[in-house]
Amino acid sequence: MIQVLQNWTEIETATQALQQSSLPTHITIQKNWDQWLLAQLLQAPNVDRQSKILDLGCGDCCTLELLAALGFRALHGIDLTIKPTVDGAYQLYQGDLTATSFSDSSFDVAVSISVIEHGVNLNAFFREAYRLLKPGGLLFVTTDYWQTKISIDQSIQPFGLAWTVFSQVEIESAIEIAKTHGFLLNHNNEVPACTETTVSWYEKHYTFIALALRKPA
Repeated sequence: MIQVLQNWTEIETATQALQQSSLPTHITIQKNWDQWLLAQLLQAPNVDRQSKILDLGCGDCCTLELLAALGFRALHGIDLTIKPTVDGAYQLYQGDLTATSFSDSSFDVAVSISVIEHGVNLNAFFREAYRLLKPGGLLFVTTDYWQTKISIDQSIQPFGLAWTVFSQVEIESAIEIAKTHGFLLNHNNEVPACTETTVSWYEKHYTFIALALRKPA
């Protein structure tokens, strides 16, 4: 599956859907689109609430809060700067999401919301995600996106990290990298065209893209 956030109506629809389902909304309203897509993927009848899920780059834990509200209990998150904890609805680990200490084939689902644009090595990222997932496991990734390339000065480093707004060519390259590590795309393989910018940050205007990939069963 490849989906592009097309307009503000989609953001408003996702936000209302989360609220009507009594699910938490994200602190960044545009990311409600990402969150609702993930919720829909995981609300399928065949997704066990005992599934073990890893949030790669869990940051402010908004996605983990959503997953907990959906009824999942085997939740784990890893981030470079987070404080490790085993309390609450999920376990948190400090570390590099591209080189974790988790065992092979130990998770049913891995998610990464708006993370890979911040200097993440894509080859290492997809290799590690594939290693961590069980056969048949799902990888859900979202990132900053615009069809044509948006140039970003190297001096702009949100959170002290590099920043890229992926272009269509770069997303297609990322998908090929994922495939070289064994991932398959769910359903549609074509990158949809952009229509409207939905995000403005550091005077750059762009949108989001979401990818759902599977490790073969």
